Amino acid sequence: MVRGSKLSVLFGMLLFLACSKEETGSTIPKVEYLGFEKFQNGSGKDSLLLIRFRFEDGDGDLGYAESDTLPPFQIGDPYFYNLHTDFYGTDGGGKVYYVDAFSNDTIGYDQRIQTITPEGKYKGISGTMELRVDFTMLLLNGHSPKKVQLEMWLNDRALHESNRILTPEIDLDI
Repeated sequence: MVRGSKLSVLFGMLLFLACSKEETGSTIPKVEYLGFEKFQNGSGKDSLLLIRFRFEDGDGDLGYAESDTLPPFQIGDPYFYNLHTDFYGTDGGGKVYYVDAFSNDTIGYDQRIQTITPEGKYKGISGTMELRVDFTMLLLNGHSPKKVQLEMWLNDRALHESNRILTPEIDLDI
């Protein structure tokens, strides 16, 4: 899957809401959809989505170190990215995936989150993340969907996969 440039898909902010003093909760990460915001360019067209979600992990093993490049975390492996996004259009009722004409692969917004494990004895972590989804790659490839959805999930260093969250259908004018 082709990934947009770091400029087109960036984390807006990582805000720790709470780090528990005791390990409580599941060692399997959990995510919860909180909402989205659309931003327009100077022409009044939608140019960016900001998807906000809550995360928690009982043992705090979220994120990868820069040195995590060997299997199963190497480029091309399913766990190279730890924030997975399934981005598709919903025009006409079915899922429509968009292809990058240069690579003939789908346009994706998966991310590799850096280690956010707290220091100290207790590692449980929770907070909110925002994923920026820039439409530059879509426009460069001649795609202009009217409705889109994203499905997102995390995996931790132990390869536990979180639940999946789904945005509502989002109307676009790009």
